[in-house]
Parts: sequence; structure tokens; C-alpha cells
Amino acid sequence: MRERVVTAVITIFASVLLVSPGAYAGDLFVTGHDSDEHANEDYMSAGLDFLLFGAAATPADRAGKTIALLDNSGGSSAVTALNGVGWSATLLDTDLDFSSAFDVNAYDAIMTASGGSNTLRTQLVGATPSFTSYFNAGGALYINTDQGIGQSWYDFVPQFGTTTNNTISISGAFSPTAAGLGIGLTDPIVDADITHSFYTGVDTSLFTIFEVTDPQFFQDPEHPLPVAFGTRNVRIGDGGFVAGDPVIPEPTSLLLFGLGTLSAVGVRRRRKAT
Repeated sequence: MRERVVTAVITIFASVLLVSPGAYAGDLFVTGHDSDEHANEDYMSAGLDFLLFGAAATPADRAGKTIALLDNSGGSSAVTALNGVGWSATLLDTDLDFSSAFDVNAYDAIMTASGGSNTLRTQLVGATPSFTSYFNAGGALYINTDQGIGQSWYDFVPQFGTTTNNTISISGAFSPTAAGLGIGLTDPIVDADITHSFYTGVDTSLFTIFEVTDPQFFQDPEHPLPVAFGTRNVRIGDGGFVAGDPVIPEPTSLLLFGLGTLSAVGVRRRRKAT
């Protein structure tokens, strides 16, 4: 009996060493804007700050926060803009090996460049298993617009809605929601660049909407529709995005359980001795 208990306790302590103390679910921000191509540092920072749980709202807060931008035809202006407001952004060329982006210990967030390149789409979709592993290990994804390529652009993650190419090319046609204002989006920021996409079928029980189309500029009565949205603490499962962490005991809980088990063994032995 004693040997079995000791073996169980050893197993518990081994589990403590194997279980990572970090998060076990990821965070996602999606925008219909090509915020990277326009180097809109205020827009990108609002989305990234949301992903990092409001921990990087000022340049001083962003010190040491690492961003990997995946692109194959540019991206240097976005990296320069992000670094100029305190982020530590790195451009990873997807024409080369970009597997280092998926190390959750190396990058706080991954940003995918805007669409327009079928080659880039193929490269991102080819890395789908890596995106899934990174996300489920607690990674954060910032996804820019498909830029007219269509729904297949987003195939490296589960479907979160259906993209629609925007045909309105005037300023003022988009508005931040109350939640968007809460993460730092304002009318001047969202209207600095014309969006390429808006989305239908977004599950508002899972995703928070940060920006919408302005109905006065769109004839379809369905508007306002989401332009930017996000979610935190979700996983990628067999059925797509699902809320919540998997049930994995925290290392502290495992340690306490192990110590409690050892104490119980000691009490039983003392009782038998008396």
C-alpha cells in the first residue's frame, strides 16, 4: 500500500514538471482593414493591446512585447511603425523558414499580413497545424483583411464568419463600438484607412465586436455589420473555436495535492503505530 501511494505522489510531482504554468488557450483579433500596409500604428496597437489583456496600452508598457509579422512582399513599414510606438516587432519572410514565429516563448503575438497574395495565402494555410499548436499553447493572433481574396484566405484558422468585400471607399463609413472605444479605437483611427472587408455570421456569444459598418452608407438593411472583432481565452477544437481552457490542474494545485497525500500517509502510519 505504502509503495503504491509513494508511486502516485512521485507521478504527481512529475506532472508538475511537465505542465506549463502558462495559459492553455489563445486570443484572436480580426480586422477588415489592411492596418499593416497603411502602417496604422494606433489601430494595430489597439488590437495588440486587446490580445495582451490591456497590458500594453502605452509605449512604456509595450517594452519587451514581441510581435512576429508574417509577410512575403513587404511589411517593413508596419514593423517600423510598431517599433516606433514601443513594440518589439520582427518581420518574418514567409518565402523562407518562418517556423520560429510559432514559439510562444519567443513572440507574444503573431500578426498576419493583409491579403492580396495567393502565394502568401498558400504559405499561411500550409502552416495551419503550427497556427493551431501555437494558439492552443496560449498564443495570440492578429489577422488582417483578406483584401479581396475571399474566405479561403482565412483557412489557416477555423471559420469565424463570412467575409464580404467592401465596395464603399469613402471616409466615415465605419465606426468603433463601445467595446472598440474601450480598447483604444476611435473614429479617426478606424476611418484613417478604408476597410477592405466586413463580416457576416460572427458568433457574438464568442466574439466581441469592436468596429462596424455605418448603416447610412450601406443600402443593405443587415448593416451595421462587424469590421473588427476579437476573443480571448478560446481554443481551437474539432468543431472550430471553443471557449475556455481545458481542465488542467495548475502546478500549485498539484503540489498541494501531493503534499496532502504525503500528510495523509503519515497520519495513517502514526495511527497504526498507536
